[in-house]
Amino acid sequence: MPLPEFLELTYQVLKGQTSATLAEELLRETVETTGSRAGALRQASGETFRWPRTLSEQVEEATEGWSEFTFGSGDDHWRLRLLQVDHFDETTLTLMRMALKAWQVNSELKRARFDERFHLWELEAIRSIATSIGGLDDPTELAEELIAHVVALLGVRSAQLYLDDDDAPVGRFGEPVLNPDEVRAARREGIYRDDVIALPLVAETDVLGVVVVAHKEARAGTEPFASQDMRLLELFALQVTVALEYARLSRESLERDRLQRELEVAAAIQGHLLPQSAPRLEGVRIEARSTPSRHVGGDTYDLLVHESDLVVAVTDVSGKGVGAGLIASGVQAGVRLLVPEDYRLEDLAARLNSFLCGATEDNRFATFAMVRITPEGELFAVNAGHCPILIARQKGGVERVDSSGLPLGILPIGGYQTAHLTLEIGDLVVLYTDGFTEAEDSDEQEFGVERVCDVIDGAAGGAAGATAALFSAVEEFTQGRPLHDDATLVVVEWVGR
Repeated sequence: MPLPEFLELTYQVLKGQTSATLAEELLRETVETTGSRAGALRQASGETFRWPRTLSEQVEEATEGWSEFTFGSGDDHWRLRLLQVDHFDETTLTLMRMALKAWQVNSELKRARFDERFHLWELEAIRSIATSIGGLDDPTELAEELIAHVVALLGVRSAQLYLDDDDAPVGRFGEPVLNPDEVRAARREGIYRDDVIALPLVAETDVLGVVVVAHKEARAGTEPFASQDMRLLELFALQVTVALEYARLSRESLERDRLQRELEVAAAIQGHLLPQSAPRLEGVRIEARSTPSRHVGGDTYDLLVHESDLVVAVTDVSGKGVGAGLIASGVQAGVRLLVPEDYRLEDLAARLNSFLCGATEDNRFATFAMVRITPEGELFAVNAGHCPILIARQKGGVERVDSSGLPLGILPIGGYQTAHLTLEIGDLVVLYTDGFTEAEDSDEQEFGVERVCDVIDGAAGGAAGATAALFSAVEEFTQGRPLHDDATLVVVEWVGR
């Protein structure tokens, strides 16, 4: 071939008009232009072109008279061999080098354009998946939708989605290809084979499950998974993980909302069980306040009038929340049922203890304090494992009624004693729960019973003043931090009849 025609071929290559057989065409024209008997062109990757095509590797190695030319470096390295060259100049070599370089550049551009289109298709596919599964929070429905997408995405004959630690797939297409042991192994490390890929769905804190694909469709049946299939499946697995995590968080959010509403209802019910106002009874002034640390607290108090006597009961159930609140409400109901029967206080406490021992779990108990104040100012008090009942004398000093037995609900047999005191005008009777005494400062020091005594002993303003003083003192002690436990306070001021 004349050199101008060789130059025209090179020019066409530089313009981007290339074909898959260009290297062979260039070699053929080089052989003809140089008057060589044969030629071989090898790329750095190992791919070899020969002209004539009948030239075998064995014949090439056995034949003498080859001239060799190299150009380029690295991945661009080429080695040209010509057999018995008739005429060859630098122009031919330069044109050959330019044409091959242009062919490589054009090939890389084509691959880049293909990769770009493929990436755009990947993004569009992932976007389509996100759109179709948005808002789905049912695991089965979500799994079926996801499996349909992965089958269409990769063109596989089998696909399964396993969630949590289940051995059976939630969503499936075709027959499963992994046994339960292999699925469990895939959760840890994944499985990567020519015909099967199993990827764990790894969330931030846990493995949510495994997605499995197998037997990729091909014209001749099936073919091995390629690297781009793996990359696409990894993107899909990420999308699946996000969707499952969203569905889980949505369900948890709905469940929290439901529990929140139930807690609000329970708190409202418990609030209505507490006395809405203090009874109007000659000779006493009453202040009462209860602040649960949660919506529903384990503290409760009651104020009853029975045959002109004032009856005050305070209960503190171990633990917090709805369970403690239900037991506290049960004790309150028991008090209301038993008070009209005119039991002695120690007998009433024993009856409540017997009831709780048969009706609560082993780890549930209730501390209980109760006083009865007669029209003459006689005070009867019983304490079952509760904070000391305090009597702040108007003339100064604080007397205590300490516990005379175990909290209610620990042992079925429990003996209690009733204390008897006489009140004078201006005396305060204080019943409270350990939310006050166990309140902590920044050094984790507890407020304690002694501080409670000091506050009410020095408080002015009767029942109202003592109540305000105690809450204020605790808030100052804790520097405004929330209390760890429910806090209930009932203060009765004896003013005489």
